[in-house]
Amino acid sequence: MPRGADDVLTRPSRMVFATMLLITSHTPAVLAQDAGAVKRFDIALENGRVAGGPQVVRIVRGDQVDILWTSNRAVTLHLHGYDIEITTTPGTPQRMTFTARATGRFPVEIHDVTGRNRALIHVEVHPR
Repeated sequence: MPRGADDVLTRPSRMVFATMLLITSHTPAVLAQDAGAVKRFDIALENGRVAGGPQVVRIVRGDQVDILWTSNRAVTLHLHGYDIEITTTPGTPQRMTFTARATGRFPVEIHDVTGRNRALIHVEVHPR
């Protein structure tokens, strides 16, 4: 069969192209669906220490983040890098919500009345 001037793909090239088309058309769009999705985390504090929940919160840039804090005593928590500060009250969960815009590893510190600050958890924001 003679080839026309516009038939520049060889048989192996056509097979590679068809395979790539098949792969990309059947790959689920997980990232597109998850882009900007709300990521929720529950973290319990007991006597100023993490009693339940993750030690590291891992998210992706663009995610909406909702961390629900519970504590058996009043404490002030500060998320560095995002400059978010909340104060927990016993029996009343507090939310720390933000959009993950800056990438990196950021500590959430407890701010003590004595002036001592220490990291409770870290928030890792990975690039998309």
